[in-house]
Amino acid sequence: MATLLTGACLCQKITYRVDLPATDPLPQVILCHCTSCKRYTGSAFSSNIVVPRSALVYTTGSPKLYLGHSDRGPQVRRQFCADCGTPFTSQPGDADEIIIIKTGTLDEESRARCGQLGQEIWCRSKDEGGEDSEDASQSALIVSTN
Repeated sequence: MATLLTGACLCQKITYRVDLPATDPLPQVILCHCTSCKRYTGSAFSSNIVVPRSALVYTTGSPKLYLGHSDRGPQVRRQFCADCGTPFTSQPGDADEIIIIKTGTLDEESRARCGQLGQEIWCRSKDEGGEDSEDASQSALIVSTN
């Protein structure tokens, strides 16, 4: 029996599934700190899992494709929702057999199953102050609706 992961964009117009062989280990999270990923996600890093390209199937809707540069050199294919802007994938031009899925698009159960951090890459581009501190982890943001 295959291992199934599912996900969607913010507006839910695009959904997907990832069918992995049951014999394969669950993918681990890779945090990327390259400038290209920061701009693509609008964050200090990109949280990703890497899966075989053939395992990803869009079940509802179709993402838009953007071809862009990477800090490594080869062009990167990026898929995103044209309606809400959610970034789904990155795929380096020299790696047709794999696809990188943004973990924030995984459904809660799937994200929990793939939650173990495997590695961080492009750490030389890592933003300062990105480390957790005791004070920051215990503080709460209060938003007023008035």
